[in-house]
Amino acid sequence: MATQNYHPKRNQICAFCKRWTGDANLVHKHPHGFQVTTSVVGKCMVTNNNRQSTHGVGCRDYEPSVEASRLL
Repeated sequence: MATQNYHPKRNQICAFCKRWTGDANLVHKHPHGFQVTTSVVGKCMVTNNNRQSTHGVGCRDYEPSVEASRLL
């Protein structure tokens, strides 16, 4: 699995949402945000659909998780 750096201020992805259940192996990488494992599939608890960890940009139901909110 590939990894990529994302920051919660610039990228509102599913892996940072508190309504997404999955394990994207978030690793804090200062100052770049988090290293996220891409293509991990989890479930959105709002829509009840399977979503990838890097999906969800522009989602109206996005709300940052506790880990992501620490960097906001």
